[in-house]
Amino acid sequence: MNYELINGVLTDSPVWPTFKQWAKEEHAPFIVLQPLPGLGGVEKHEDIHIRSVIDYVTKRRYTDGQYRFFNEAPVPTNDEIFMTDDGLINIIDNGETIGEVVTYANTRRAVKVITYFNPDRTKDYVEEYAYDGNQYSTILYYEDKLSQIQFLNNEGQVVLRQYVYDGVINLITIEDPLTGKILERYDDLTSFLAATVAKIVTVHDTVRIHYMGVEMNVLSKSPARNILRLVESPFDDSGAVRGFLLKILQDQIKYIQEVEMSKAAYQALALQNIPLNKASVVDDSLSDPK
Repeated sequence: MNYELINGVLTDSPVWPTFKQWAKEEHAPFIVLQPLPGLGGVEKHEDIHIRSVIDYVTKRRYTDGQYRFFNEAPVPTNDEIFMTDDGLINIIDNGETIGEVVTYANTRRAVKVITYFNPDRTKDYVEEYAYDGNQYSTILYYEDKLSQIQFLNNEGQVVLRQYVYDGVINLITIEDPLTGKILERYDDLTSFLAATVAKIVTVHDTVRIHYMGVEMNVLSKSPARNILRLVESPFDDSGAVRGFLLKILQDQIKYIQEVEMSKAAYQALALQNIPLNKASVVDDSLSDPK
């Protein structure tokens, strides 16, 4: 099977229509690295297929046609959900606003996020909801700073935890949802993503990426045939060949087996005597030298 691996779904990006076209041409689902609670809606609106790394771990399933209307949000007993004249949806407890509800765009006010506040209006915790209305995650704060993200399965049990310190994820654990026993642990996000992607794809698959950032790094353990399709000039602002690209073409990065690029990019690299055994020419101009 062919896959297009992307960090996140950015439908307003100028290159997104091109990425979708490539995926359709190859009958390739997208593998998405970032959390995507709205996966069901994105698949429907964009007419694409997505495999989420987070959902693979939590074994989350989505129910088509199901959603949670804002006044059905699971708020504390005796609290009220109140919509103001300007459309804000607040959670009221004994006359005090203790939280707010955000809904998915282009839906009949389906719940997307519920944020609860401390008395001083700093964040206490946030609940994210999937497009079908089931809770997707709980995000915890300490002194108004993100401290932990808990990803849930369809039964509302924690399966995956990401611990955050000074804005950086420094520990990830996967646990048994029934016993809480830790089954796997990782010291950083890249290690977790690389290990999980390596479980999703097989030696018979092809995975294509577009950028030499986190998408490339998480393929370090991939058993598939991994391809970089350049969507930017092979040269940086100083005119030098981009560092990771040079390492790929010199075969110092062996887990990327092929680089697809425009004819102009290929010819420009050839003029600099850059090894091109791993390069192939494709019919688009996104990687033309600027």
